[in-house]
Amino acid sequence: MKKYNSTLNYKGNISRRQFIKTAGLTACTALMGGNVCKGKVYKGKTNKFTTGSDADVTFFITTDTHYGLKQITNNEQVNKDIVTDMNAMPSNNYPASVGGELIQQPRGVLVAGDITDLGKEAEWEGYDSYDGFIDDFGTTLNYPLYEAYGNHDCTINGTENYAKNQVKVRNQTRPGITGLSSNGYHYSWDWDNVHFVNLNLYPGPQGGRTHEAEGSIDFLTADLAANVGISNNPVVIYHHFGMDPNSVNWWTDGDRDAYYEAIKNYRIIGIFHGHSHVLNVYQWRGIDVYDIGTGIKGEWAVVNITDAELIFASRNKYGWHTTARKILNEP
Repeated sequence: MKKYNSTLNYKGNISRRQFIKTAGLTACTALMGGNVCKGKVYKGKTNKFTTGSDADVTFFITTDTHYGLKQITNNEQVNKDIVTDMNAMPSNNYPASVGGELIQQPRGVLVAGDITDLGKEAEWEGYDSYDGFIDDFGTTLNYPLYEAYGNHDCTINGTENYAKNQVKVRNQTRPGITGLSSNGYHYSWDWDNVHFVNLNLYPGPQGGRTHEAEGSIDFLTADLAANVGISNNPVVIYHHFGMDPNSVNWWTDGDRDAYYEAIKNYRIIGIFHGHSHVLNVYQWRGIDVYDIGTGIKGEWAVVNITDAELIFASRNKYGWHTTARKILNEP
């Protein structure tokens, strides 16, 4: 990895340069072409709705953008291509493997951690000549942003906590959130009758093995009790570490047991995560889990939730990839 030139200046404010740079761009048709879905089609377990509320929620999600890894060499071009692809996606169709219907405007974009490579201010804010995460996902992106921090955004694998702490700063003005942890890091909100919870690094205690979970398991327990309760409304949770083989050594079996105990009496229709850099759909203790892969490979996903089903359609730089269709409401 090339070292940063210490003579470069940090950006003092969020740049509007990307609006100008991308104003004349059109969507890359190569990324949009066709309904042929590469990869596998996964069918999840049935989980029946009992509430009468109508849900029709579309959101986009990516992870592991690792700003700073290629910030100087190519100005994080793959991440810019993801933003361009996301901005152009509404009014295109899902792949035929999940019905081929029209993709609606997303409510927002989730980012499941490792936003930056070393947690540095320059990786988040950018240099004068090189863009950071907030230039692309905070300025050029057309939709509200709901990011989580990962192990590279803090001093576990990074050298600074700047990126981690910016999540906390942005939570003060983040649109639509209704639940916020007492330390300001973890948050939740509702889109229609679907409850979303961001637990950042992983659902763990204050302190703990990696010392950066910041009491997320306590927030989860209190938040579900207060904002879901006995409603049986569907719940979506996202965090950075998963339950895959690449993640399990980063948090303990005891942490995962506590996690399951906290959520087992609620209707969790999906857990989304990153960290592994391997796009995958699997189950953990009977719950469907979606590993989004990594933004540095151009990977991201479109998700739609209605009372009847959850559609997951992932993309990479070549187009559609893995899809999943989970039936939520039996006839």
